Amino acid sequence: MKQSFQNTRYRAILLLTGLMLAMTAMAQTLTNDALDLSGMWRFQLDPMGFGKTPGSELYLDKLSETIMLPGSTDQGGKGIKNTARYVDRLSRKFEYQGAAWYQREVVIPEDWADREIYLKLERCHWETTVYVDDKEAGMKEHLSTPNTFVLTPLLAPGIHTLTICVNNTLKYPMDQWNHGTTEYTQTNWNGIAGDISLYAKEKAHIRQINVYPDVSSKAVEVSVQPAPLKTGQTGKLELCIREQGGKIIVRQTLNADSLQVHTGIRQTLPMGNRVKLWDEFTPYLYEIEASWNVDGKTDTQTRTFGMRNVEQGKHHIRLNGRDIHLRGVLDCAVFPLTGYPSTNVDDWKRIFTTIKEYGMNHVRFHSWCPPEAAFEAGDEVGMYLQAELPMWIKDVGKYPYRRDFFEKEMYAILDAYGNHPSFILMCNGNENEGDFAVLEDLVKKAQKYDNRRLYSASTARTHTPSDQYYVSHVTSKGWITVYEGKPSTDWDRCKESDIDVPVIAHETGQRCMYPNFEEMKKYTGVVEARNFEVFRERLAKNGMLHQANDFFRATGAHTVLQYKEVNESLLRTRNSGGFQLLGLADFPGQGSAFVGILDAFWESKGLVTPEKFRESCAPTVLLARLPKRTFRNGEKLKAKMEIYHFGKDALNSRKLNWTLTGEDGTVYHKGSLKTKSIQPATVDSLGIIELPLNGMDSARKLTLKAELGGIHNEWDVWVYPEQPKTEQHNFVYTRTWNDETKQWLNEGKNVLLIPEKCKGRKAHFASHFWNPIMFNWNPMIVGTLIDNEHPAFRDFPTRNYADWQWWDILNYSTALELDELKEITPLIQSIDSYETNQKLGISFEAKVGKGKLFVLCADPEKKIDERPAMQQLLTSVRNYVSSGHFNPTKSLPVYLLDALFAPASEEKSGGKGSKAIELLLNK
Repeated sequence: MKQSFQNTRYRAILLLTGLMLAMTAMAQTLTNDALDLSGMWRFQLDPMGFGKTPGSELYLDKLSETIMLPGSTDQGGKGIKNTARYVDRLSRKFEYQGAAWYQREVVIPEDWADREIYLKLERCHWETTVYVDDKEAGMKEHLSTPNTFVLTPLLAPGIHTLTICVNNTLKYPMDQWNHGTTEYTQTNWNGIAGDISLYAKEKAHIRQINVYPDVSSKAVEVSVQPAPLKTGQTGKLELCIREQGGKIIVRQTLNADSLQVHTGIRQTLPMGNRVKLWDEFTPYLYEIEASWNVDGKTDTQTRTFGMRNVEQGKHHIRLNGRDIHLRGVLDCAVFPLTGYPSTNVDDWKRIFTTIKEYGMNHVRFHSWCPPEAAFEAGDEVGMYLQAELPMWIKDVGKYPYRRDFFEKEMYAILDAYGNHPSFILMCNGNENEGDFAVLEDLVKKAQKYDNRRLYSASTARTHTPSDQYYVSHVTSKGWITVYEGKPSTDWDRCKESDIDVPVIAHETGQRCMYPNFEEMKKYTGVVEARNFEVFRERLAKNGMLHQANDFFRATGAHTVLQYKEVNESLLRTRNSGGFQLLGLADFPGQGSAFVGILDAFWESKGLVTPEKFRESCAPTVLLARLPKRTFRNGEKLKAKMEIYHFGKDALNSRKLNWTLTGEDGTVYHKGSLKTKSIQPATVDSLGIIELPLNGMDSARKLTLKAELGGIHNEWDVWVYPEQPKTEQHNFVYTRTWNDETKQWLNEGKNVLLIPEKCKGRKAHFASHFWNPIMFNWNPMIVGTLIDNEHPAFRDFPTRNYADWQWWDILNYSTALELDELKEITPLIQSIDSYETNQKLGISFEAKVGKGKLFVLCADPEKKIDERPAMQQLLTSVRNYVSSGHFNPTKSLPVYLLDALFAPASEEKSGGKGSKAIELLLNK
């Protein structure tokens, strides 16, 4: 009976084992000696970290839950359900930090016997330990490259249990902002992304192939590192280079013995006289196929490369013997749908193609390194990439074990991505501080290890002797980063950029705008835009939700205006090595920085077309040096015309055609300048346009438009009449809110109040830097909304946002806090931080008692002779309050105005102003 029971149990076990083998085999795909392990895995969280301790080993158990890989715990709905609504970043739906276990069965084919078996995990976050059956196979901790394990001793043909423990606890002391690990960008996710596979190689196989192009000699040096051979064993290496998917360029065969294999096989191959070089304009690619045959067994591997040579020039990085200028953007590891970087080439090609559409040629990966797919896409699109270690720390050199991690990570990056021609720059990380001798040591080691790119110790902070380029805000000669433009365009950063290495302006721009609440519906992945929800609710609470789109549009237009000037200022800088704009796309973490003309998905916000943006950011850009933007009738406009040309070919001699055009299309002046031939890699003068601004009896906006061979650009200027146009006036002008002012209003008079003192925020023309949550400094204003259709601006041409004529108005203005004035919508409205959403106004109007009140909180006296736009605004306001159009629709009680102007009401002065202003206001 007992024997029968045992036989039955044995048969059941065999049946179950066979069923499991069949199911496992069905779940894994075998192609080209590789087993694809994507799909359903068993899963278990280990928040207490007991899974590796004796008696609690989870790799010995059958895990109880399931999850899909590749993917993350967030995507699997694992961890703690998060209900928080963070205002300084996106909110994960599920949060988890700690160990998580992934497990499945694998079936090793019979023909994998006597072969080397590897496990590839393309991208893990972070420390990853692998177990086969009941044995540990090893631990890896690469954040930037695949974690690859040799499993040969543990994987005989048949069925095995593969268990992986991933622990996303920060393993080393890191700054909270480091984009390689931070919660504020890609999220501190737990999981495995990209390729998850087992693959088999012959015992004698190729471990590494490196290709070193030599453009000057039209040849490449190929370095092949096979696995070690036994003493006396020999192998045959066949190398074949072809155009990608095309004809064969060269083929060579050579033999190597075990000693040569030990040191690595190096061979120089000619590329022929018609070799095609790789750059942003012609991203030609080649393939090298290496076949290594030992004892009749062959391992064949293919690598893609480009013929390009990167050098340090005097002021520019040189590619293939020619200066290049980097028009760059930042990639801050923002992936709102997955929470981790894409490993799909098409995704990266979409991003890089979009960046190129906006005239850029360079991407800096801020304190992180992207997956292989990004480099492949960069190769194909023609994008210059700067990768970085996952380093942003304030105490460099403090922890030796952390320093060792970074060195290992550096070598892994160079080994994994070194052949890619797009990979032209590498930096240790962002804004590091501490012992720079440690950072310089890493640079020297990298330069010796792989000379196919240039290296730098840190973006920003200290410039070290080993830097081959320097990305920073400032040099020893002054500030080089440009955060905002000026009304004048006749300036540059040439003096500040003149140092011993090429200088790239660090994180330019950074002008934030109001969020677009329509964007919220795009967040359908692992994070939600709950920060948007909070901002919208606070805006609604303060009665301004109906203005949300106007706030977004006005502040967005102002950012576009600023970025045009920021970009052009650095294009005018002849010795600039480039710039890195922060940013072309939004950064929804680290304080919710809405700084991009694209959203966090690299999609247009509808603020500016790529064609229009390229007028001021492209391989070839027309430039105008203007001393100012606002003029009086009778003055001369003088524009020194220049051209930035870092295009592919020389520009033949041709005419620069220009016009000065009004908003209605009227051409006031036109002409042309004959230009010489313009060589690439230059910023050159084209001549001077000088013309009179006569006959301007009314204020108007004019546009200087220039065209050269299909290249366009334009600059707006404003011209105001010499003398204010006098109209009948029937109002009282005062600088103080006091009893006399109230009496005038009670008598039914029209009152223009330009308060000498008032409680509020000192306004600023440029919008807030980066974001007002992280940088909590005054005035906490992200832009200006102007009711440009209002008759108060009839004689002051303006759009609904602060264009350059508002410079000398806003910088001398005060934004009042108008939360209590529920019914009032300001005519000139400062847009508060989206975190607090107070109602702010520089100008408003209302009925008060029997009279009518117009308030303008802009200084009408300080340097008024140098402020023609302010003079014209005063004229326009005067004409309005003098006219029958002055008829406010909303009423205000006196007590609200008493509270608003309380500080001013205590002043003894009674509305005294300068004689110049009284004359201007026809007093």
